[in-house]
Amino acid sequence: MKKIWILLCILIAVDLQAVTITDMFNAIKKQPTTKIDEISSKMAKVAQDRVNAGYYPVVNLFGNYTHYNSPTNLLPLDPKAAGSLIARHEPLPFSNTKEVVGIQASMPLFVRELKDLSQKAKYLAKSAMLKKRLNFYQNEAVILGSNASLEYLDSLIRSLRATKRSLVKTKENLQVSVDAGRTPGIAIDKIDEGINRIDIAINSIEIKKSTLLSNIENLTGLEIKKPAKMELISEVKSGDIFALKPLEQVINASMSDYKAAKAKRYYPKVAFNVMWSENYAQNDSSLGQSVHRGYGYYQLGVQMPLYNRGEDVDMQLKQIAIMKNRMKLKKSETELKMQIKSLQSSLTLLDKSSKLKKKNIQKNVDLLKFAKVAFNEGRMTEEDYMGYEDKLLSAKTSYYETLSRKWQDIAKLAVIYGNDLKEIVR
Repeated sequence: MKKIWILLCILIAVDLQAVTITDMFNAIKKQPTTKIDEISSKMAKVAQDRVNAGYYPVVNLFGNYTHYNSPTNLLPLDPKAAGSLIARHEPLPFSNTKEVVGIQASMPLFVRELKDLSQKAKYLAKSAMLKKRLNFYQNEAVILGSNASLEYLDSLIRSLRATKRSLVKTKENLQVSVDAGRTPGIAIDKIDEGINRIDIAINSIEIKKSTLLSNIENLTGLEIKKPAKMELISEVKSGDIFALKPLEQVINASMSDYKAAKAKRYYPKVAFNVMWSENYAQNDSSLGQSVHRGYGYYQLGVQMPLYNRGEDVDMQLKQIAIMKNRMKLKKSETELKMQIKSLQSSLTLLDKSSKLKKKNIQKNVDLLKFAKVAFNEGRMTEEDYMGYEDKLLSAKTSYYETLSRKWQDIAKLAVIYGNDLKEIVR
């Protein structure tokens, strides 16, 4: 008795350590697929910062050493200033060599397209973030669907093994009759053929299970031995079609991109520039002395576009891109609305079917009991008896398949509406 209790405790402990469906969902976040989406989202945010950087000044230090084949001025010098320097016997800023160090800065004051390009980057960053969430929900749905299929296959294997046990028991009872000469030996062969078909079916199902387990492990990184138990704790919350939101942001980005191209084509650019340099020369051309002069300027510049055929064509291409994306959105919206309608109808019918099929299983269990009695008493042929076994197996298969389809439809609907399956299933 003590050994039995120890065995039960071990089995309970093993079951408690089994991977849950919530564990699988949480594990997705740590996998490379999700990490790649996170990096893509960060890249889109940095791209927005890159555009906004256009509002800031650009500051550079510069320096150079230049040698000329004839004396060259260090900086512009008018004749009057040159005459004054000569009169005072001061060196002229002319030399064959020139050394320059300085600083220059440029500050945009008005660049109209920067505002629209910033908006474009903002929309693309938001689209990337929404796409990351959508991909995560889709991966959750794949896990849920695969786990539901595993449950279905496991249930099918259990049903097949139960049918096999039933056939083996029937074969044992039949063997007594065959040995006594009351029943021909071919009856045993027919039972063996049924058992063999079950073994083949179980082997084929095990291969399918292996593929499903591999898919789950690939998405979660977890080693799965058996399907996780699942319970529906909340209905899918309907509302806006979340699956369309990434594309909606792409369209907004396309519109901002067109506005930016238009602004670049028709609006002027205004910038403020400033520069200061320190200029040095060895052995000036007049007195052979060293010369040092400071030189600088500030500038307010305006650039007004007048004609650029290439930019006109770019604007047309961007308009076409907007129309194309709008049509893609309309097409996707129509398809998803039809899918929602189909899934909602399917879930209602599947719920009703599961209840009816569960009752059908019980009826077939009762009929099989009567068939066993009739077969053992010789009032039923082997073919008729096998038919009852097949009907019960078929009823169970149909029931478990319905449950699997129901979970998969819930997962699809959750993705469309942007529901996190962790809040729906446990």
